[in-house]
Amino acid sequence: MTADIAHELRTPLAVQRASLEALQDGIYELKPENLTPLLEQNRLLTRLVEDLRTLALAEAGQLDLQRTPSDLAKLCTGLAQRFQAPAAQQNTAIRINLAEVCSPVMVDQQRIEQILTNLLQNALRYTPSGGTIQLTMTCENEYQTIQVHDSGPGIPEDALPNLFKRFYRVDSARSREKGGTGLGLAIARQLAEAHNGTLTAANHPDGSAIFTLRLPSSI
Repeated sequence: MTADIAHELRTPLAVQRASLEALQDGIYELKPENLTPLLEQNRLLTRLVEDLRTLALAEAGQLDLQRTPSDLAKLCTGLAQRFQAPAAQQNTAIRINLAEVCSPVMVDQQRIEQILTNLLQNALRYTPSGGTIQLTMTCENEYQTIQVHDSGPGIPEDALPNLFKRFYRVDSARSREKGGTGLGLAIARQLAEAHNGTLTAANHPDGSAIFTLRLPSSI
């Protein structure tokens, strides 16, 4: 893990150093537009450090969960509404199919939102223009299940076993700025397991990707 972290920190630190040296040597003028790359890399480093902290606490079983009775259907509806604008910008439809009556579950609502936000962001990233993202919720006696099903190209079979590993990217050429820190799915799975639940990924028979979050109805 230390080697992984060092590798991920190297690029943003190198960009910051090059920009600072250019300002110091007078190659760049000290103007707001020349400070922008520094600010962007600083934001990336801040996000990476916070993601690493969350992942380390979750893996050690030391993440503090603020459990409250939560209506997962209401949570899903709010998230779907929040993603309507970015989805519309890329001509993608978000459809929801939620169970009408489910009992509240004891979860940390912010952490569950974090899981689903990551899944919806990934779905938007890989769904082509004109595609659809389906958000579905069902409830049984023991579990409540939320699925995010996109209409993208699916997940390469050789990537499925590695998908939830830290720093793993399906597209190795994807930049950190556009593809995130590479920790989102690793954190999402750890958060699910911290709730005694599961998070899995698979390819739908039609070839698209489907992520399934299962949470126990009771602690």
